[in-house]
Amino acid sequence: MNTIHQLKSILTAMIVFSLVIIGIMILSLCYGLITGNLSRMNMEIGDSKIDSIDVGLFVVILFVVLGYAFFMYAIYQLKNLVSLFIARNFFSDRSVKTLSAIGSSLLLSSFLIPLPLYLYTVFSTNNIPIKLGALNPESTVFSFIIALFFLILSAVFKEAQTLKEENELTI
Repeated sequence: MNTIHQLKSILTAMIVFSLVIIGIMILSLCYGLITGNLSRMNMEIGDSKIDSIDVGLFVVILFVVLGYAFFMYAIYQLKNLVSLFIARNFFSDRSVKTLSAIGSSLLLSSFLIPLPLYLYTVFSTNNIPIKLGALNPESTVFSFIIALFFLILSAVFKEAQTLKEENELTI
């Protein structure tokens, strides 16, 4: 049971660290926009260097930020789920809803982060980059699989909750 406390600590540290990094990135981007120094900041999206922000790039950035917001929400909900498990609250409505929120958020983030970046690369370079590789943790397919796993786990916990309630009513 000590492992679950370590997981909760790691998730909390990850959330805090990520929020600090996101804050620094937003401040850097604002600084680059205000001073006009984006070209000297060596910022890249995909394989394209960012010299200026046009409407298309702004929309891409908004979608990617939204995708990362959903990802961070999923990590936050995972921390909440671990807290529920520490309290031995496994088959409650709250744990089922938390699992569903994790799966839905991961599913959205697995599309909102890579898809706009890919489309921007296609339209900005007039090339269609196709990269074939093994299944790795950064891949969209892997994120999609993990998201579906949490949605299925949510359904399993909902069924277990129903069976538990029926069992408690049986004399």
